[in-house]
Amino acid sequence: MRVPHSASRTVALATLVALAVGCSNDSAAPNAPFDPAGTSLDVAAVGESFNTPALQAYGAASAEISDVVGGSAAAAVRGTPSAALLAGGKAGALRYARALSRNYTARVGARQPLPAVAAAEIPAEYLGVTFVWDVETDTYVPSDLSGAPSNGVRFELYAISPVTGKPIEPLVSIDGHAEISLTETSNSSTVHIVVVSSDVTFLDYTVVASGTATSVDFSISGHATNGTDQVDFDLDNRLIGTDAAGLALSIDYELVVPTRGGFLLDFESTVSGIASDSPTTI
Repeated sequence: MRVPHSASRTVALATLVALAVGCSNDSAAPNAPFDPAGTSLDVAAVGESFNTPALQAYGAASAEISDVVGGSAAAAVRGTPSAALLAGGKAGALRYARALSRNYTARVGARQPLPAVAAAEIPAEYLGVTFVWDVETDTYVPSDLSGAPSNGVRFELYAISPVTGKPIEPLVSIDGHAEISLTETSNSSTVHIVVVSSDVTFLDYTVVASGTATSVDFSISGHATNGTDQVDFDLDNRLIGTDAAGLALSIDYELVVPTRGGFLLDFESTVSGIASDSPTTI
């Protein structure tokens, strides 16, 4: 059925209003009229802050980075914030949170997954090592280059082919790298990830996770920029679960664009039964 033009405009506006619930770009004027065009530009600025060649290169390398670092550091890499956070407003934030929460569960025997913080450290032989792309094997390999953090690793980044999703060969340097460093205690982990290109830090965030036998708290805080706009994010998650009650996930997400007058996106929700196909949103 053909949708009339006027109806499509209404749907688009309704979607924008739904996304803008809890949003503000002028804290000093709470009763200011809603500006759909301005809000649309502000929301677009959030997404564009995550859209840079450096972050594309980091995303392309993330699977291999995860394989190298393992444990809680790999969970932090897999949980890298992206523009997908905004896809569908609160529903998009919940999809991201549910995917993220899978990194903080473990199954013991035949029981259902329960909250857990992976304790595996970055292998000692990789600490302080810089990885580079090997065109012979089409994979990242350790190198003799210096610069990696003593408690982590560095991965050199390259221009990515839109066809293969891998570095273009011959290699095209973007003068960039990603650094992943890890600090752990008996019940918590702190992972710091930085993505730099041409001396510009395009992504800088920290993941802190701590847990007990029945719960895990994991927060992701930092910022991303495309050189024009910047988004500061603070993503708090709490996962609670027992054999009897199953898993429940609570989120409190805040994204602020200081380059857009402090434009704010705020999502709060609790979801139960997330191990099932039909979670219940409270």
